[in-house]
Amino acid sequence: MKNEHLHHANQANNTNNEQEILLERVDKKYAVEEFLNLIGYERGLLFTVRELLLRPGKMIHHFLNTDRNACTKPVTFLILCSVVYSLITSYLEVDVLSEEQLKKQYGASGVNNIMLWVQNNYGYANILMLIFIAFWTKVFFKKYSYNIYEIGVLLCFIMGEGMLWFSVHPIIAKFINNTILDTLLYIAILLYVAWAIGQFFGGGFKNYFKALIAYLLGFVSFEIVAILIGVAMDLIAKKS
Repeated sequence: MKNEHLHHANQANNTNNEQEILLERVDKKYAVEEFLNLIGYERGLLFTVRELLLRPGKMIHHFLNTDRNACTKPVTFLILCSVVYSLITSYLEVDVLSEEQLKKQYGASGVNNIMLWVQNNYGYANILMLIFIAFWTKVFFKKYSYNIYEIGVLLCFIMGEGMLWFSVHPIIAKFINNTILDTLLYIAILLYVAWAIGQFFGGGFKNYFKALIAYLLGFVSFEIVAILIGVAMDLIAKKS
């Protein structure tokens, strides 16, 4: 028995020695790979951003059907991207100008308070807006077998990526203040959203166009409901 224990111990030591020999050297290549893993370039946030920029349809299909650990979770991704936008606007103090514009447009009203809440809580507001966009996306792409939850995953990724694009706007507004550039940025974001959603459903001009209309209708529906809630708040305040 003693000899058997010694034999097993020697085997374990030999295995450990082999494993040590197989380990890569800590060199420049190793350091670069560790840094990329740390920032999530191969898996994680940056990987998700990169794949959504280059091949959104393929990445989201892969998440839904193959591997759900290869990228950031959809709701987490949407909230993180919204936080990035909020931090940039807060740091550059662009949000103050937006508050003044809201007051000029809606006055001291419940609608103004609702829109201000949306402005200051993009993470939550995007999730609420996603519900409306998901509804219209389901309507326009009803022939496909995806349920409302899978469409929600799709939109979390796409809208999160869109928020990163929106993060460029405060920088432009702070340092350039050019309405033409602002308009071009908004058009670019709309085109990206239409392209990304349409690509998920197979591509083609028809799908890109339907994706654009679904997104716009979802956005408008959200705005209408937000305004109605603000009006209701004003009516309740007057009665009380």
